[in-house]
Amino acid sequence: MASNNTTGLNAVNAGIAAADAICGSKLGYRSSGQDHKQAIGLLSQALPEKKAAARDLGRLLEAKTLTSYGASHITEARANELLKYASRLVDQMESVLAS
Repeated sequence: MASNNTTGLNAVNAGIAAADAICGSKLGYRSSGQDHKQAIGLLSQALPEKKAAARDLGRLLEAKTLTSYGASHITEARANELLKYASRLVDQMESVLAS
């Protein structure tokens, strides 16, 4: 069970890192504040044609506190869901960086 939280947290961190790389590549800067909406907005600016990327980041950021500091454990299904969102962002990052 604790490993599900670890999986989830790693997915959240991978998604954030991918979004930062996308924004850095496309915009020349990334979000550095505590306001998660700012990071989602920047990703939307960086990838205006890819609305799913911003949604995936939002879903990951919603889970950040629970996976990082939550007293309860997330399920394996939830951890896998977070991995799916992170994987899509990482794939998008690879595409951006390859172009």
